[in-house]
Amino acid sequence: MCNASQCRSNREPRAVRTLGRTFGRTLGFTLIEMLITVAIVGILTGITVPSVYAMLANQRIKMATYDFYSALAYARSQAIQRYEVVNIVPRGNDYANGWDIRASSGVLRSQLELNHVNVSAPDKVTFAYDRYGRLTTPGRYVVRLAASANASAAARCVIIDPDGRASIQVDTASQSVCRTD
Repeated sequence: MCNASQCRSNREPRAVRTLGRTFGRTLGFTLIEMLITVAIVGILTGITVPSVYAMLANQRIKMATYDFYSALAYARSQAIQRYEVVNIVPRGNDYANGWDIRASSGVLRSQLELNHVNVSAPDKVTFAYDRYGRLTTPGRYVVRLAASANASAAARCVIIDPDGRASIQVDTASQSVCRTD
């Protein structure tokens, strides 16, 4: 039997020796392992980046469409509530530059420029709602929103009926929902 100091001193060299043997063999990665890891990460990045760009383009279109749709709904509800005409006026005759919702008292709400989104609306049309919530210029209007940089992203349409109600539809190349005929 050994006392505490003798047992400890006998064990320490053995543990150090064991660690020294295994530690020296498994320390770090080889150059080949690192190159293979970097190659795999590069390949996976190359595969996922295009889909991320497409997803961003789709999200931009969705957000811009819902912004325009909500502007129409807000203008219509304000026209009914205020019992007066409320207009949605594009900045610089292009809704892609943003728009203002105006009543006789001034600007009620504004929208900033829509980044990376093209807006196709009827030329020089200012959507105006009367006190009954109907368009002051009756007709069926189609506003098409599409990505400016990614043609593969599905466009969206805001269709405004003569009664002033708006709806959203997705426009793929095969459907062509956004036609005005």
